[in-house]
Amino acid sequence: MKKAMKLLTFSLALVGLLAFTSCQKYRKYDNNEVIDNTYSGAVLVTSTGSDPAGDFTGNGDTGEYSFAWDNTKSKAQVNFDITTSSGSVQMIVYDARGNEVLNATRSAGGNDTFAGVSEEGKKGMWKVSIILTDFNGDGSYSLSPVD
Repeated sequence: MKKAMKLLTFSLALVGLLAFTSCQKYRKYDNNEVIDNTYSGAVLVTSTGSDPAGDFTGNGDTGEYSFAWDNTKSKAQVNFDITTSSGSVQMIVYDARGNEVLNATRSAGGNDTFAGVSEEGKKGMWKVSIILTDFNGDGSYSLSPVD
């Protein structure tokens, strides 16, 4: 009986620790908070709130620009386009659980526009990462919540 109680106590402690750790996995962000900005070019945010949008420029610049977005729906309409002589732009979108729901890249010399809907994800604070590599030109992005 004593051994069973110790095992039960240990099991409950382990479950509690795992639940606490998993809840701490994702930081809570404020809407449109810049999470990471290592991009050496320029990013001009033109809209915030439920429909964030912006423009970016670069002269061979590389880096990441990430922000939090409060998506009240389970999917996102994502648009971005580039005009560039070199480099690429990748947009990765993560839902409120941290699961990747969209990953699209556009490169110089290829299709320069992306318009599409993300996979379904958990509503709440999403992370949007725009990764620019050797980017020489300009572009824009926009997001909107959709079901």
